[in-house]
Amino acid sequence: MREKKRAVFKIIYIVLVLAGFAAAMLVLTHTAQNGRRTTEIFPEIVEEPVYVECEEGEPLEVRLKAKEDFNAGGLLLLMVNLSEESRGTVRIAVSDDSSALLLNQVIPAETIVPGKWFSVPADLSFVKGREYLISILADGSEPYFMQVPEGGENVLPFEETVLKNGEPAESGISLGISRVETVSVTYGEILYYSIPVCVAVTLILILGILFGFERMWNRIRKIPFAAFFRKYGNDLFLLLVFLAVCVSIYSRAYLKGVYISADSAGYLREAVNLREGFGFHYDGLAGYHNWFANWPIVYPALIALTMIVTGTDAYLASKLLTMVICGLILLLMRLCFKKDAWVYALCLTNIGFLNLAYYTWSEIPFMLFLLGFSLVLAKILGEEEPHGKWYILLGILGLCCFLTRYFGIYVWIVTGCYILCLLGKYFRSREKRYFKKAAALAVTAFASGSMSMAYLLMNKIKNGMASGVSRSLWWDDYERLTNDLIESLLTEVCNVFSLQIPELIEGFPYNLKVFVVVIVLVGLTLFVIKRYRPFTRESVMIAMSVIYYLVFIVIRYFSSMDSFYFRFFEPASFLLCIGLIGLLLPGIRGKKGLHFLAGAAASLVILAVLAVFENDGMELSDGYYARITGQWDEAYREIPEKSVVIFNDIDFRASYYRPDVVEGTISPADTFESLKETYYGSDYLCIRREFVQVMLESGEYDESVARRLAEGMKEKTEGEFLVIAF
Repeated sequence: MREKKRAVFKIIYIVLVLAGFAAAMLVLTHTAQNGRRTTEIFPEIVEEPVYVECEEGEPLEVRLKAKEDFNAGGLLLLMVNLSEESRGTVRIAVSDDSSALLLNQVIPAETIVPGKWFSVPADLSFVKGREYLISILADGSEPYFMQVPEGGENVLPFEETVLKNGEPAESGISLGISRVETVSVTYGEILYYSIPVCVAVTLILILGILFGFERMWNRIRKIPFAAFFRKYGNDLFLLLVFLAVCVSIYSRAYLKGVYISADSAGYLREAVNLREGFGFHYDGLAGYHNWFANWPIVYPALIALTMIVTGTDAYLASKLLTMVICGLILLLMRLCFKKDAWVYALCLTNIGFLNLAYYTWSEIPFMLFLLGFSLVLAKILGEEEPHGKWYILLGILGLCCFLTRYFGIYVWIVTGCYILCLLGKYFRSREKRYFKKAAALAVTAFASGSMSMAYLLMNKIKNGMASGVSRSLWWDDYERLTNDLIESLLTEVCNVFSLQIPELIEGFPYNLKVFVVVIVLVGLTLFVIKRYRPFTRESVMIAMSVIYYLVFIVIRYFSSMDSFYFRFFEPASFLLCIGLIGLLLPGIRGKKGLHFLAGAAASLVILAVLAVFENDGMELSDGYYARITGQWDEAYREIPEKSVVIFNDIDFRASYYRPDVVEGTISPADTFESLKETYYGSDYLCIRREFVQVMLESGEYDESVARRLAEGMKEKTEGEFLVIAF
């Protein structure tokens, strides 16, 4: 009788649960009244710092022609070059083709966050085919808009023409739209995940009623989740980080953007020439014998090898190479740090590290070799009688550091410091093992360093300068340089936690930012001193990073190059973080909070990967790189193989894309014969017709040059370029 009652009650409870589920579904699937969907549509912006200025008192006008009928809930703008101290304003006005004023809003400049999209609320209706004018007038401020590349505004529901002083600008501006549509939307769509949550709760309740909640919980507790994650969690997390880094690189640096600096173009150009068998001659395909000495050879050689193995072009090969190197870094961490490797893997989520990975730069392979060198040096210092193979490996890794970045020679400065420490121990204790180790390190440093010097000597003989260009000091604004150093050090600290510099600190003047840097450095120093043990892996990592910072800062103040920024300091920050993690782990290992950190980190990494897919970051149909190369194909369409382009204004990033082409200039003193001698590798001379016209009108150029240009203009009057055969 009791069993029957239980069965009846179970049926009643299940019916009630199903009734509740049905009621919830009825509400969640019901259409909400007055549904509106707002879609923010942004143009693609140029990643490089290139701007369209909005000069004070001179209105910047944007003429729009609607492609379709639509309503807008506001304009989206992205501006830079504004500060909180500014007391100026920015006036935004919108009028239609009958001069009726649709929007007139004055925005205080201090309320605009530089570098972030902000909305100008409005209620605008656009009609297909009609034209509208947006007028942007700065008063007491001079904001800049980011440039939009050709085709970057195609996603917008209007055609855009930017006018400066009545003349069309060369590019669009960072202007988007909040598109508003009347839609039929249910409450389930408004409340994210409400329907699957209701389904899951209903199933759990029904199963609990049928089989008992306590029995279900006991069954779940018996599943060996903890044992599984203890055994495989570390490796799964490493794979997850590797996947996240690869997805981020492929999406951001290939499908949605192109990260090529002047250095990147040089690496890629040399890689293409290496693949074609021209060795160190980075203009070999163009017919020249320029010796590749500005940068060491290892990185372009690795790109060339990746091109051969994968069959891809140079830029994609550089991204694939970066992914492989990130995998090798994680593998090295797994081999050295065992079950703790997942904590060290968090160093790859550093903003600075990821930005390096997006660009085609040599820092990522340099960091792999630097990490390997540090680990091997620590092993040699930590063992009583290290095997000879470790000294050989140390020498190879030291040479690889140098052949990836010339600055890598500094590793032997660090080694020299440790040699002095070993000799000091020997003279205090008279233990021969210290002397033997110091002698072996000295021999290793001498052998590897000699090969590095031989490389520089080869460059000197072939190029005329050991590192390809003059590194002598030119005029520097040392106050600006010091301010950049302070900003860079603060950036390094924040990058570790994947954060930007907090707004409060960002607003500090530089003399106060010094105290922030000092507080951080003092805190880190006290932390390290308290836990420091000589000749440990952690101490070697920290020593490598600190000496890197010091040597680089000193060199920069005595030779001119780019100012201080994340690219230069990230390799040292990477090593420093690994060393600090090693000092911190013994105090927190085994504590429950560490498990929470692992779970939270894994969740964030998973969500970061999902976010890329949700934001169409892996959409292949309209890749940015494919679109850019299409533009380059068009730009080079009239330029034949093995040409010199005079006064070249084609996108500098494309210099590796057409490695058979070189850039050139013509001075008034040049004759046509001297040009042929100078550009001996090229078969054709190309120059834009508009430039030719200016040169001929100036009357300053040699008669032989002017005659050939004039003849060429008469022979062929079509096309953007004048092409003359040498």
